[in-house]
Amino acid sequence: MKKMTAALALTGVCALVHADGANWRFYSALGVASGGETITSGTITTVGTTSEVHFKVKPADGLQFRMGADYRILERLTLQGAIGYGVSDPMGMNGSMTFTTIPVELLGFVNITEALRIGGGVRKTSAEMKASGVAATFSGVGTYASTPGTVFEVQYLFPISSVESGYRKSQFGVSLRYVTESFSHNSVTYDGNHYEVGMALYY
Repeated sequence: MKKMTAALALTGVCALVHADGANWRFYSALGVASGGETITSGTITTVGTTSEVHFKVKPADGLQFRMGADYRILERLTLQGAIGYGVSDPMGMNGSMTFTTIPVELLGFVNITEALRIGGGVRKTSAEMKASGVAATFSGVGTYASTPGTVFEVQYLFPISSVESGYRKSQFGVSLRYVTESFSHNSVTYDGNHYEVGMALYY
């Protein structure tokens, strides 16, 4: 909880500085991740139907959201801090499971061109499994400890407006990233390595 509070405070400070500092930009991203070891799987009867659907819960799967700030150190070198949120939540007629991840990241990027950026860095993720109904007795319910992770990311960005100039220019683009990390719960360790394809916005 303390890590989350500190990360949110840092993000807020970055956003305030952004308002007056030419080297700051606000940042947000949305992606779809795939990978990691299955924590649990099975079938559920979806709400409002009689259809049975197979499900898997993985440490990193589905939608991932991040927000933070970007700071230019040198002409082609920037630092980026962000806090994220990801969830996997199969829900059925008589029970549900929700696995959430909240990663805090610090990355460095080299701007190969104004559009192409390549970067990498570190992250630490808080994770928790909650369950209700018949799933409440699942042994995997509770918090998960994570190892410090690494991130490699490539972005290709397009300027939104030709009127803006300099580093403060708003940009939207696509990204591809690879993350290495692992999670443990009740002496069981799960591989959380995954790929993500997404969109990034700087403004």
